[in-house]
Amino acid sequence: MVKASSRVWTVLVLLFAVFAVAGPVKMIRTRADSGGATGTSSTGDTVVMAKIAFAPTSLTVAKGTQVVFRNDDVAPHTVTAQGGGSVDSGIIGPGKTFRLVVNESLDYFCEIHPQMKAKVLLTG
Repeated sequence: MVKASSRVWTVLVLLFAVFAVAGPVKMIRTRADSGGATGTSSTGDTVVMAKIAFAPTSLTVAKGTQVVFRNDDVAPHTVTAQGGGSVDSGIIGPGKTFRLVVNESLDYFCEIHPQMKAKVLLTG
């Protein structure tokens, strides 16, 4: 009786482990198959969040430009101004976007992953 019960639990744990790994892999493959497209503009005024990083890490735009922050990662992220500024996107889930009209230079980071840092600079 003990051996049968132990085998059942072992099989259940293995199944959960397989599902835990297969879910994110499936999401990554789906995103790669779609070319990472989420229906937003692919202009130079877009910052992509992927692989726990912002790309580009430095974006230069004209004052008043709308910058799209697109989360192509499997993890949620934020766009938060360094030093307690007024920009805070809240949590941006995978596949979601945040839009910001930039009127001043902005150094920002992800509150969930503080090593993610980038900046938006203004021309003119």
